[in-house]
Amino acid sequence: MYSDDEIDPHREPAPHSTDNQTLYDSIDPFAEARPEAEPWNGPEHTTANGDESDDGSDNQPLSQASLSPLQAAGSATTQQQLPLLRFTVGQMVDRSKRTPGFTFDVLTTLPSYKGRKYTGVERNQIEFERLESHLQATYPECLVPTLGPGTTVSKYVPDYQNDRLVVLLLQQWLNRISVHPILRQDYELRQFVEAPFAFNPALTPSLSSGGSALTLAPQQGTGFFLWGKPKQRIARSANPTPFEQQLQMTSENMELFQKNLSEVRRWHGRLARTRGRLAVDLKDVGTKLVSLGVIERNAMLGKSFKRLGKCFLHVGACAHSQSNLEGSRPIAVEDIYMMACENVQKTLSNRQVIFTEHQVSERQLERKRQSVAVLRASANISPDQVQETLAEFNVAKADADSKRQRAERVDKVLSADLQAFETNRENDFKAMFTALGRDQLHVERQVLNEFKAVLDFVRQSGASSNSSSTTISSTQQPPATTSTLH
Repeated sequence: MYSDDEIDPHREPAPHSTDNQTLYDSIDPFAEARPEAEPWNGPEHTTANGDESDDGSDNQPLSQASLSPLQAAGSATTQQQLPLLRFTVGQMVDRSKRTPGFTFDVLTTLPSYKGRKYTGVERNQIEFERLESHLQATYPECLVPTLGPGTTVSKYVPDYQNDRLVVLLLQQWLNRISVHPILRQDYELRQFVEAPFAFNPALTPSLSSGGSALTLAPQQGTGFFLWGKPKQRIARSANPTPFEQQLQMTSENMELFQKNLSEVRRWHGRLARTRGRLAVDLKDVGTKLVSLGVIERNAMLGKSFKRLGKCFLHVGACAHSQSNLEGSRPIAVEDIYMMACENVQKTLSNRQVIFTEHQVSERQLERKRQSVAVLRASANISPDQVQETLAEFNVAKADADSKRQRAERVDKVLSADLQAFETNRENDFKAMFTALGRDQLHVERQVLNEFKAVLDFVRQSGASSNSSSTTISSTQQPPATTSTLH
C-alpha cells in the first residue's frame, strides 16, 4: 500500500493525533476521520487593521459577517483545536494594473514553520494566482476559496482606484485559506511565506513517484476535466444517495446562479457607466451656470446663477461617487462568485473522477485476483511468472486501497467545504448590499442637503429683493398734500 508521502511528496507529514483532533486536523485529506468530528466551521480573522470605520466611504470591510462562517461558539472551539496561522495584509506596494504587489505579515504556531512571526513578506498578484492554482490542483477534493481580481481599476469607472478594496479582498482570501484545516498545512503555502524572494511552486509529482492521474490531468476546456477524449467514462450511480442528490441540486443551483449573476453584473456595469455620464453632464451644467453668473450684469441674478451652478457641480461630484460605488465593490464581489461557481462545478466533477478512479482500481484488483487464482490452479508455472503476478497483484491492491481511502474521504471534505461556501456566499452578498445601500444613502443625503441650501438661498434672496423694492418705492413716492377748507 502506498504511503501518503508517496502519493504526494509535497505535502507536510500529518501531525500526531491528539484528543482535540478534528475532521481536518491532518494534511492527508484521505486519512481516517474521527466519527464524532464536527464539520469545518473555522473562524476567520479580522481585517488588516482590525477595525471598521463608519464614514460611509468605500474603505469599509467587504464582509464582517463573512469572516465568521458559522456561529461564534463553534468558531471558538475550532480555534482552540487548530494551531494559529494568521495573515495580515499591509499595503499595496505596486499600483501597476498587471502585477500589483502586496506586503503582509504572518503569525503562526504551526510546527512545520521555521519561525513564529514573519514581517514584510512581499508577493505580487501573479504569485498569489500561482498559489491558488497549486492548491486547486493538489487538493481537487477541496473547494479552494476564489482569489480576488487584484486590480485597483474598474473598467466601468476608468478613473476609479481603491487600494483598500483590493487589500480587503486579498485579506478575506488569506483568512479563508488560513482557517481551512487542510489548505493551511500545505507545503507550498509555507514556501510562499518563507521563500526569501519570488515564489515558484514545485512541479506536480509524476506518476512514477506515486502521484495521482487526477492531479496530473491537463486543465483545458471550460471544465477541470474536459480535455480531449477521456480515457475512461465517468461513472454515475444509478441509485444516487441523498448526499449525491444534494450535490446534484447544488450543481444545478450554481449553474442557475452563475447565469443570473452574469446578467446582474452586466446591468450593474451599465448602471455605473450611465451614472458616470450623468455626473459629467451635471458638472457641465454647473460650469455653464457659473459662467453665466459671471457675465450677468444683474448682481442678484448673477449671484443666483453662481449658487445654482455650484449646486450642480456638487451634485455631479456625488453622482460620480455613486458611479464609483456601483462599479467597484459590487462588480468585484460578483466577479469573484462567478468564478467561485465554476470552482464548485469543478470540485463536483473532481468527486466523480475520484469515485470513477476508485471503481476502475477495484476492477483491476479483481482481475489481478483472478490471475492469482488461475496461477494457483496451474501446475506448469515458472517461479519468475509467480513473482511477477504477485507483484502486480500487490501493486493493484495498494492502488485500490489508496483510491478507496480517497473516495471515503472526499464526501466528508466536500460536505464541510460546501457548508462553509454557502455561509460565506450569503454573508458576502449581505455585507456587499448593506455597504452599498449605506454609502448610497450617505451620498443622497449630501445631494438633498445641497438642494435645501439652494432653496434657502433663493428664499433669502427673494425676501431681500422684496424688502429692497419696498424701500425704493416708499422713498420715491411723493408726499401727500392736505386741502384746507375756506
